[in-house]
Amino acid sequence: MSQASLEAAIPAGASVALDTSVVLAYLNGSEAVSPAAALVVDAFVRTGRNEATISTLTVTETLVRPYEAGPREIGIAEAFLMHFPNLGIEDVDYSIAREAARLRAVTRLRTPDALIIATALARDIPIVVANDSQWAKAIATDASSLTLCHLDAHVPL
Repeated sequence: MSQASLEAAIPAGASVALDTSVVLAYLNGSEAVSPAAALVVDAFVRTGRNEATISTLTVTETLVRPYEAGPREIGIAEAFLMHFPNLGIEDVDYSIAREAARLRAVTRLRTPDALIIATALARDIPIVVANDSQWAKAIATDASSLTLCHLDAHVPL
């Protein structure tokens, strides 16, 4: 993993929207992209170098595994979601839902992906951090104001 490449992809001071894949890789710690996710979350977000936003949809998706595992895991996930420094949670309101519908119509993204990208667009967050290969084409096609930081690009082969 290259810290320098992540620092170049996510400039200091830029706001970022985190996809669920980033949060899960961070909390899981055992995925190939977990070190990159940990760098973004711990070195960039925790320190205040970058403010981060997640969608309430990410809260839902993040809590599924902990609910399957038990109370200890629920506590860990909820502590992260509710109290992590410089991490905000954005509700899905009408403007975000409407933008997600437009994105789905144009790009055929799945609803969860469209909602997360729509959150970034609606809130003028310039960078989305994700690990979903379908996002690059969708962003290039119809969300060109966004920059995608794809975690796989920062993990050695």
